[in-house]
Amino acid sequence: MRNQKGITLIALVVTIVVLLILAGTSIAMLGGDNGIITNAQDAAAANTEGEVIDKMNVAYNTVKANIITKSSTIMNWDATKTENELALAKTIAGEILTATEAEKLTAENPLQGTGKNSGYTITYTKTAEGVKGTVKIEYTDATFNLDKKAEKPNRHYPKITCTIEFSSDDATYTPPTRNVNQ
Repeated sequence: MRNQKGITLIALVVTIVVLLILAGTSIAMLGGDNGIITNAQDAAAANTEGEVIDKMNVAYNTVKANIITKSSTIMNWDATKTENELALAKTIAGEILTATEAEKLTAENPLQGTGKNSGYTITYTKTAEGVKGTVKIEYTDATFNLDKKAEKPNRHYPKITCTIEFSSDDATYTPPTRNVNQ
């Protein structure tokens, strides 16, 4: 019976052990703090954050250019007049949301983005004429972990916020801030 061909029990056990080691290594590379899945989630959150901050910066630059152009070309134009202030607030909202959504912005009606813009909240604070108007932009995303009580909260930001204020002939900007989970 020595001439039979086949696998010995020892060869089978060694093969199974090698496969288990490879499977364990693969699983460790996928999960964990430096795993492929975690790194992919971090990259997606960083990409989203960059897009949000870019939109906020574009909104500020657009409204600042709008104010500078109008105040230098239209005599007695004032950004803090009620009708101008609301138009500027809608300009900011239009850079973040769709034009249709932006038209709905009023001091009494903060905007909630929908569709691909869900996550954005734009709040316009109407002020007395001649005083700075304020538009606050907040972004919250489902990929950002809002539950700080979670056993192991992720490293992403629950909210990104910026504020744009306009005076009679200028705009000021409080750059985006992030509340980071720790």
